[in-house]
Amino acid sequence: MSSRFCASIRIGGQIERSKVEPLLKELREAALSLEWGDVPFLPKNANELMEARRDKHLCLCDEQADYGEFPVLEAFCRKLGVSYSRHGEASFDCDAELADWRPGMKKPLVRTASNINSVDTYVPTEAVRKALALLEAGHNMMALHALRDLCPNIPELPPFEIV
Repeated sequence: MSSRFCASIRIGGQIERSKVEPLLKELREAALSLEWGDVPFLPKNANELMEARRDKHLCLCDEQADYGEFPVLEAFCRKLGVSYSRHGEASFDCDAELADWRPGMKKPLVRTASNINSVDTYVPTEAVRKALALLEAGHNMMALHALRDLCPNIPELPPFEIV
């Protein structure tokens, strides 16, 4: 039996008009909502997608996401080259997590996140201690590399657009 808990996904980037129909089909099958506790969003056309945008992104959610993820939709976004950020809330046996994917990334970047908001992430204390030890030992470049690995620069999620 799987764990089901709240998750949301923000989709951004440009999608070619010729690929809108497959995206519409995928979104209907996912049956996610535009608002918490709302009915499933079952878009029929590109105009409905564009009208559903919030803060320039397509924002969807589900209170019963399997492990707080949308594996089929996320894989489909990657296949289309469409960016996304997913936030899965914590449950009794899983930490909250934030997953980001942008074109050019080999796989999504998944980090432990805040359960209160969908933007704060956390780094392991031991990894920070190692970076501090490198700084104290005068290995500044190694420390800088370690810190950049802990806090990667992820491009901002672009607006969702049909081109």
